[in-house]
Amino acid sequence: MYVNLSRDLLGIDPRDGITHQTSSFGRRGRVSPGVAGKFQEKCLDLAPGGPFTMAELEGPGVITRIWVTVPRKINPGVLRNVVLKAWFDDEEEPSVQTPLGDLFGTTFARPRQYASAYTAITSGAYLCFFPMPFRRKAVLTLENQGKLPARMFFYQVTWLKLGRDLPDDTPYFHCSWHREGCARKDPPYTVLDTEGRGFYLGCHLDMQGRGWPWRLNPARISLPEGYGMGVLEGWETMWIDDAAEPNVHGTGGEDYFNGAWYFTRVPSTWLTHGVTQRRYDTRRVSCYRFHVEMPVFFSERIRVTIDHGLDNLLPADIDGTTYWYQEEPHTPYRPLPPAKERRPVPTAANRMIMAAPLAATATTWGIIRTARSSR
Repeated sequence: MYVNLSRDLLGIDPRDGITHQTSSFGRRGRVSPGVAGKFQEKCLDLAPGGPFTMAELEGPGVITRIWVTVPRKINPGVLRNVVLKAWFDDEEEPSVQTPLGDLFGTTFARPRQYASAYTAITSGAYLCFFPMPFRRKAVLTLENQGKLPARMFFYQVTWLKLGRDLPDDTPYFHCSWHREGCARKDPPYTVLDTEGRGFYLGCHLDMQGRGWPWRLNPARISLPEGYGMGVLEGWETMWIDDAAEPNVHGTGGEDYFNGAWYFTRVPSTWLTHGVTQRRYDTRRVSCYRFHVEMPVFFSERIRVTIDHGLDNLLPADIDGTTYWYQEEPHTPYRPLPPAKERRPVPTAANRMIMAAPLAATATTWGIIRTARSSR
């Protein structure tokens, strides 16, 4: 039913190599004596500043799993403060560049338990199962761009050391995160815009409406505002290779993420798609989709966008993590903003904006229900 990335698209079988694992074990410089030291040996404290090399692997090989855990209560903001990057085969620009938590599909920088085919947050752990092939070398780094150390940081990188060379046309894994503040009538949010040969696999988006999107007219609470979820009235479009018109033109944001009617059940998470948060009062929605039934192939270039509301009428802040494979070189990523500017946008203003319309709507529906029940 679904594509097996390692076997079907990368041509890699478990019998092609031997499994190895590198981890945080033994990477701490000093440890205390006794039992406390034995525990400390398993994890490290990630100091602010320059990059820490979490794994440097000699190829040919393929990374099959990344596992991380770090206690958030003693490390506020760690999931956006720490940046994970990966380089394959001596490339100058990283193929992976994302805040730590967003690689694994956090919800507005917070862990919401879910499990998909390739990413998961379960029982305190953050997991990534995208196969990441490399021919000569893979280097993964962590950079703590916060002001305080990230205490008790545990990680594991599991990989297959291959006994044969990879085919010349084997694509590399890519992942990037970026935020766009979309004003009224601004262009759509860009999910992916790259040149080369590869296939688009999917994305995870955190979308949040902002500001007064309409004049003070109660009739507009339904459309275009959608009672707080109007940002989902926008649709996805995809231009593949030299297409003059979109190859894919959707009908709505939640429709692209395999939901409907602003997502009728939340949370609702599956192997291929899901929604981890949808709140009308804060105008926030967090959802993901993977094209595991058939990744979107491109031979020259691809551009994927999603509108922010009908005809891009609604202002919105959108954070997105995009996953795809392609042959090198890839289009360089835009620089990440500083750690402070990567934090989720506060919701206090949205709560104030939506309080009266939502209360009025609830009162109206209550009156209607009472009238119907009294007949």
